[in-house]
Amino acid sequence: MSGSAKTMLFISILITAAAVITWQATGGDYYTKYEVIEQVDIPVDQDDPLAAAGFYDSDFRTETVTKNEFRMGLLPTPSKILDKHLVSLISIVIPFWLVTIFLLWRSRRGRRSEESS
Repeated sequence: MSGSAKTMLFISILITAAAVITWQATGGDYYTKYEVIEQVDIPVDQDDPLAAAGFYDSDFRTETVTKNEFRMGLLPTPSKILDKHLVSLISIVIPFWLVTIFLLWRSRRGRRSEESS
């Protein structure tokens, strides 16, 4: 294995580890998101006439909230060629591994040609 192939293998492993850590730290979603829609529990106001009538089952009610929050996904969700949703674990890692595989293949092929000479 040549020095450049070893270096690229090391870089690919580091980039992959960093991308996986980032993916998990941002929520571990399947698809990249910049806007997250979640349901949150909000305490019921005791002055609310519906709460006084016993309309709510608990002291909290559920409300749907949209948050501007980045969540890196395993897969991209672009709607056009150059889109901010193109960033994903796969789109970051694949180019590095393609170069690494090419360098490993080239160094192995070079070693075979030296042995046959």
